[in-house]
Amino acid sequence: MIVIALGSNLPGRFADCDAALDHACAEIQKHGIRITARSRTYLTAPVPASDQPWYHNAVIAVDTDKSPHDLLHTLRAIEETMGRVRSIPNAARIIDLDIIAYKDEMIDTPDLTLPHPRMQDRGFVLNPLRDIAPNWTHPKTKKTLSELLRALPTGKQWFTDKDVYIMGIVNVTPDSFSDGGKFIDAHSAVTHGQILAVEGADILDIGGESTRPGSVIVSPHDEQARILPVITALRDQFISVDTRNASTMRASLTHGARMINDITALEDPPAMDVATSFDGPVCLMHMQGTPQTMQVSPTYKDVVAEVYEYLERRIAHCVAAGIEKGRIVADPGFGFGKTLDHNMALLDGFDRFRGLGVTLLAGVSRKRFLGPDMTPEQRIEASLQAARDLSHRGARILRVHDVAQTRAFLQLL
Repeated sequence: MIVIALGSNLPGRFADCDAALDHACAEIQKHGIRITARSRTYLTAPVPASDQPWYHNAVIAVDTDKSPHDLLHTLRAIEETMGRVRSIPNAARIIDLDIIAYKDEMIDTPDLTLPHPRMQDRGFVLNPLRDIAPNWTHPKTKKTLSELLRALPTGKQWFTDKDVYIMGIVNVTPDSFSDGGKFIDAHSAVTHGQILAVEGADILDIGGESTRPGSVIVSPHDEQARILPVITALRDQFISVDTRNASTMRASLTHGARMINDITALEDPPAMDVATSFDGPVCLMHMQGTPQTMQVSPTYKDVVAEVYEYLERRIAHCVAAGIEKGRIVADPGFGFGKTLDHNMALLDGFDRFRGLGVTLLAGVSRKRFLGPDMTPEQRIEASLQAARDLSHRGARILRVHDVAQTRAFLQLL
């Protein structure tokens, strides 16, 4: 099998990086090289690490009569016509085309080494290769693809540089429980996100569908129309996309999001596919029911134990699917299918969730259980107290509306 790796993190004249990969494939076929298989597109951080946009990576299997060096020259010509500039090492690029393997041939010349000498260290090559050739064996080392994947370096452990990360909420919605309608247009949402960043938000959590009790379902199309311009404008910040829709996850990652925050804990298989195709953090939340039904009559025998067991199962499922545990964040889902007593039990028993062995997120900001007879704004003081208590009990990420007040309150105590 002949394998070619494709990568892009600079769209150039193309609509986006996926379009650049599509164009490269079309150009490859114009040169009489038949594509027999193509992997999913994976989103990966640049190597070496930098502030560049994330790469869109894929691999293709091809059939051609061209020799390895003739194939290399063809790929270099395609790169040049697409606008690839090679003068700056490790620079962002419109397209990167590499021969990974050419059947069982082993070549070592100044301009071409096959199999690719660094492929065994590159998850962004091995994971796509698994899509199209799960039984592939390295011609030189004789190691199977499964063995190569198991030998990859351990992935990054996220959110370890500080005791508490503050996640600022940017709701681009008309009906969120606390600030619905305030930031429904892109300009006001971007301005709000910029203010939260100045106030000290480490993460901006951008969502386009309200999931308050009884909320109306929003189509992925409408959700994306709300949030993608905002994510694009704020992409210099660390962006989390708050969505349960797989297509919105992928579009958001393409536009600059670096984290997925899913209230359904990746239970939807297409959402799991997206999460396994990039290497940033993912947040799994517990919810009993749906936003439309969750507060009708939530019932538990032991809410802390049941939520813990659910998150434990979801974490195991994600790890089995290929998501490294260091990428996973768990959220017990305060207010999502819980009564006041359930929420208070979760607050009191939050320490137990440390046993999950992942980063913990808590989102209690302005929620009704903190003051059932108060307005959301009147619950700010209780929100600050709860944020402090949760940080002491193991919450590493605090999802809040009031960034400046939360940061100041935590610094005082």
